[in-house]
Amino acid sequence: MKRLRMGLIGCGAIAQIMHIPYLIDLDEKFELVALADTHQPTLESVADHYGIAARYTDWRDLVRHPGLDAVVICHNGSHHESVTAALDAGLDIFCEKPLAWNLRLVEAVAARAAQSDRIVQMGYHKLYDPAFAYARQHVHQMRDLGFGRITVLHPANELGLSPYRIRRGPGVIQEGHLDPAEFDEQVPMQRGGLAEGDLAPLVDEALGSRKADPALRLAYGILTISLIHQVYTLHGFLGAPQRVVQANVWRQGLSIHALVEYPNDLRISIDWHQLNNLKDYREEYAFFGNHDRVIMQLPSPYFRNFPSPIIIQGYEGELAWEKRVIVSYEEAFRSELLAFYDNVQARRQPALSSLADAVQHSRFIQQLIDAVAI
Repeated sequence: MKRLRMGLIGCGAIAQIMHIPYLIDLDEKFELVALADTHQPTLESVADHYGIAARYTDWRDLVRHPGLDAVVICHNGSHHESVTAALDAGLDIFCEKPLAWNLRLVEAVAARAAQSDRIVQMGYHKLYDPAFAYARQHVHQMRDLGFGRITVLHPANELGLSPYRIRRGPGVIQEGHLDPAEFDEQVPMQRGGLAEGDLAPLVDEALGSRKADPALRLAYGILTISLIHQVYTLHGFLGAPQRVVQANVWRQGLSIHALVEYPNDLRISIDWHQLNNLKDYREEYAFFGNHDRVIMQLPSPYFRNFPSPIIIQGYEGELAWEKRVIVSYEEAFRSELLAFYDNVQARRQPALSSLADAVQHSRFIQQLIDAVAI
């Protein structure tokens, strides 16, 4: 059981908060030997802090670094090119979401990976939260599940980063509270980052004849980069829905609602809303039946080792009862890296977050955006 010699592409917030610290801490399993980031000041600052000698401003150079076993891919934008290059270099891959920015490219990467013997694991960290396995077991035991509700109330992203020191360059450290931009400023900023520039033609392809709609462009970016978490978690609980019954987008693309249908007359609602200024992230998966209810509540994904409480409700005759369970304080980001290590050592594709799963999730996102009523 040798240590894996690791490279990491993308030295931004999630790498600094989660991936790099755990790769360093789990030093009996991983050796972090090379970093890449297109922003050289960030690259130099992070590499200096962790004492990483090999540093590249072009990820194409990193995947050719001598002696690498595997790579963590967590840079901004679509990952289809970097994943394909890592496959061509013979590396095993841990890839943060999204795999790619539209269905065609997701399918292309999956087809390329199918021709390889490399292990590719998606960074679907919520599936590695011990609370998820506990909640899923109880959902599957429900006698007559009839309705489910997924709700996300998402503050501006920078509010979740405030407990951490994010290195942006030599001597430049972002930490503490930053007042987020107001809503009317957030909309063009987010649309620019999620649907324009290099991503614009990929969004155009996904939206087709509706590509000129600015709210739809932003909503598609949110689906791809953020609501993907709720998509893969829903699939983890119940598998793929039969169809999208309806979908709506409003607040210029920063509010999204969908209703999806499963067999046996089951429907699940999905709500994702960016609510900028209130620093109170909420994420809940609630499942309701005639006889019992199961609710999973998740903290902000940036907060390490926060538990995900499970609430189970039932009855005995006239008596109704409720149980609140803290399953574990284990950090899901740490657990998924441990699973990646085990998958690489055993030469097996991941059970929870495979490329086949990513294809299924991308198809669902396309179905959802196609169903949006304008």
